[in-house]
Amino acid sequence: MKSAWQVRAGRQGERDQESLAEGLAIVGWGGVPALGGFGSKDALKAGLRECYPQRSNYVVGNWAGQLWRFYREMSEGDLVVMPLKNVRQFAIGEITGSYHYRPDATPDCRHARPVRWLRTDIDPGEFEPDLRGSLGSLLTVCRLSRHEAVRRIGEVAARRADPGWQHASANLDPDATLADLWEAVETGAAPVKLTVRDLLARWSYRRRTATSLVTVRSELAEHGVTTKPPFTTARMDAVVELVPIADEPGAADSEADPPEADALDDLPTKWMVRAVLPDKPAIVAVTAGKPLATAVTLMLAKNYSQLAVTDEDGFCVGAVSWESIGRARLTNPQPTLRDATTQVRVIDFDDELFAQIDEIYRHGYVFVRGEDRRKLIGVVTANDLARQFGALARPFSLLEEAELRIRYHARRCLPEEVIEKATPKWASNPTFGSYVRMLEPAEHFEKLNWPLDHETFLDLLTKAKNIRNELMHFSGEEVPEQDLAAIEGFCATIKAVDQ
Repeated sequence: MKSAWQVRAGRQGERDQESLAEGLAIVGWGGVPALGGFGSKDALKAGLRECYPQRSNYVVGNWAGQLWRFYREMSEGDLVVMPLKNVRQFAIGEITGSYHYRPDATPDCRHARPVRWLRTDIDPGEFEPDLRGSLGSLLTVCRLSRHEAVRRIGEVAARRADPGWQHASANLDPDATLADLWEAVETGAAPVKLTVRDLLARWSYRRRTATSLVTVRSELAEHGVTTKPPFTTARMDAVVELVPIADEPGAADSEADPPEADALDDLPTKWMVRAVLPDKPAIVAVTAGKPLATAVTLMLAKNYSQLAVTDEDGFCVGAVSWESIGRARLTNPQPTLRDATTQVRVIDFDDELFAQIDEIYRHGYVFVRGEDRRKLIGVVTANDLARQFGALARPFSLLEEAELRIRYHARRCLPEEVIEKATPKWASNPTFGSYVRMLEPAEHFEKLNWPLDHETFLDLLTKAKNIRNELMHFSGEEVPEQDLAAIEGFCATIKAVDQ
């Protein structure tokens, strides 16, 4: 079966013109001899370790995987996508032969595969957002397989529109407008099914954020529509069905109400990267092509351990650090900025933070893109994580203690059906929002047998819920003193009566 690959032509596109002119896909690793001398991936890994003894086992293993794919896994007839850095376009070609080594070429252009270039003028906008996102990998060689990438890349290569991707269970026309969507649900001729990703795309959103969730939920509700399962918690590529919310009870009603989309304050909590960024994030960078001394001077003046390296448009092409400078000087006493620039992980400001922790601690830092998903706005270091988590530990521990005490007491005192009714269907335990709904009826609160005023307690509980949501939906700000005092007071109240 035909495959598709992305092959990058260097950090700054230094190999792209030779690749196009010679009809080749070319990768670097100039210090590595002909790959034909390695009979297995393990042998290749051992060879790389000899060529680059200063590199970690993790990096060597990653490089071995990329080179092995280029050498052995890519096949004649496969498609290749090459980003053209200098013109912000892509080229698509077809592999026409096996790997070969070019001993007479410059060191970084010796490993090659013959390619027949089909198009060399592809604007990024010709790819749909999900496929364009797959082309954002920083790896030199990576397989493109998600969402029927091979077929779609072939269509673009043939100068036809990217047909996009639709889950096999989805049935909504990809070109349907919002008006078409409302009409399809209203007529009810057939179930209206689409992926969460496609649903958000109707409002031009690419991911779930607080803003996109509120906007989409509000418009669905205005048209009397909800989804099952709730689009707020389903996987992005999962299929949801749009169903009408019953407008009034009638004799013909024969089915239970569709599951209600969960409120924002009941959503599963996710730490986002912006939580550890300053109020006004900024990035100091050095432009590629500048002398290495410029980077060194900036790092000394700012007391930085690393510095972003960007192109003329401000887009990240890598990073320079004291470590990378030291390594560059091992092989070249007078290294350039390019010699000392290394690849770096770039994440978005609203990515899930916990998913990035291993990367941050492994390399010490990651760079962060802003809302435009292109330009850098900041850097997150291991020290930032430790400092921010320390500042937030107290309010979280207090809220957790209060929630556990309420949960335990509620399960002792309230009927199981009351608890189940207030608990979101995706959750195994009630949330703070659940407790507000659960204890709002006076008869439920009285069953707790706590010597507290019902109305005042609900106010305290609602305040704690709102503060918790502010924390968990990641404004990134420190907890105000009055909020911390409210949390402490609420927890003290629960502890006093829950003996």
